Amino acid sequence: MGFEMRAAFVKREECKAAWESEVEFSEMARVLKSLATELGQDTEAAIDELAHHGLGAALGVLAGQAGGDVEADYLRQRAQSRIAASGLQ
Repeated sequence: MGFEMRAAFVKREECKAAWESEVEFSEMARVLKSLATELGQDTEAAIDELAHHGLGAALGVLAGQAGGDVEADYLRQRAQSRIAASGLQ
């Protein structure tokens, strides 16, 4: 019985980790799309790069299109998004 409980706990933790990963990816995609729109850039290229190569590559695409560093802008946009989602405004 103890083995079955452990297996159930492990499965629950795996599901929780997968769900958290999906939520994190969705947040990154939403913030990237918002930032690209703010910068007047193509959102598709940034999202495609995020899906295939990660956040650093997506920010690199935006930086290349904008001609400068966008990491601080991404962090600002993410903070604003989290504040808006929490209803603390």
